[in-house]
Amino acid sequence: MARSAADKVSGTEGLESLDTYIQNTLSALYPPFEATAATVLWQLFSVAESLHGGDGLRCLTDFLIPAKRALQRLQQEACARYTGLIFAHEGWPLCVREKVVVQLASLHGVRLRPGDFYLQVTSGRKRSARLVLKCLSQLGRGSEEVTVPEAMYGCVFTGEFLEWLNGERTSVPLRNCLLTSGSAVFRTPWSSVTDPIFVPTFRTVPPHCSCPGPGWPPPQSTSMALAPASAVANTRPREA
Repeated sequence: MARSAADKVSGTEGLESLDTYIQNTLSALYPPFEATAATVLWQLFSVAESLHGGDGLRCLTDFLIPAKRALQRLQQEACARYTGLIFAHEGWPLCVREKVVVQLASLHGVRLRPGDFYLQVTSGRKRSARLVLKCLSQLGRGSEEVTVPEAMYGCVFTGEFLEWLNGERTSVPLRNCLLTSGSAVFRTPWSSVTDPIFVPTFRTVPPHCSCPGPGWPPPQSTSMALAPASAVANTRPREA
């Protein structure tokens, strides 16, 4: 009996430690956490349920830890262009105040329009993570997923990145990035995302980006149909 009680206490402590680690990780990536917590925690819960059978520990090791490394690198390389400046929104480019820019889960409940796209970090092979861009397929049916090479992380949040992507497409140019906050979705011009706001200072550092030229290999693109809305679709992000 004493052993069972000890096991129960140990299990409870383990769950508390897991919950604490998850919240600390997400709060560091998506500040201010009091504004983004509802969105990112729900998205992580969705990933755990749909891909890991509700196993929180497996979701942590197979998804969140690799995603943390990918998101940190994406943020560091995006912010490196603005050395010496203070961001008004400390979570940029992963979030802008309460609006999440880089999603943790697919927005299955959102109807994509021509020109719409959103960014998402997904699981890769061997406990890795990758950044993908999702948009309406060029045939207008279902969605298309484009993998962003890690070598391009430094120029993702620039106008040149979108110009390069549109140069590879023959359909309606991409122009609106979908941001989420709770169940709300915001169609936002890409320039509003790529132009961060700074706290006024006396120092100005011009941004620099080395985007791919004409010889850069095209992004990996795969088409996949949008999944039907589930029974909890009314609590997922919906179209604004």
